[in-house]
Amino acid sequence: MKQIARAEIADLSAQQTEQVLGSDVSACLAFVDAKGYPRQLPCWFLWYEGAFYITSTADKFHVRRLQADGRASICVEVTEVTPLKRANRQVKGVGRIEVFPDEEGAWGRRIQQKYLGEVQSAISGLGPVRVVLRMQPDRLIAHGGGIFLSNSEVSNS
Repeated sequence: MKQIARAEIADLSAQQTEQVLGSDVSACLAFVDAKGYPRQLPCWFLWYEGAFYITSTADKFHVRRLQADGRASICVEVTEVTPLKRANRQVKGVGRIEVFPDEEGAWGRRIQQKYLGEVQSAISGLGPVRVVLRMQPDRLIAHGGGIFLSNSEVSNS
């Protein structure tokens, strides 16, 4: 039977924070609806010059809500799981979302490239109008930790 050998949590260094923000995992964007209930949206993002960038179509519910009330938070989490370790690193930001047009799909292509590499992009002037959701966080919190196990035998006597 496995035993918990140790658990730890610590603030991330600037380099570790940049590694998490550069990873190709989805973020979770949180905001409130018109009745004050929390909502969450998984999304691709780009961290660039101290701000989060997300794109969407202008007619989506979350875009309309964030235009009405820009308060939001975002969380990016990277996990590492092995037979003897379950660890994660998180970067969370809180601030206000600014919404503006994605001129010629430039931000959409940059975000797509982060997740897919160099590909032929269908994001262009065709289809629904796309917008950028930009958050320069008022606060950025970065920490990580994990639970480390051992295969030590446990006596049941």
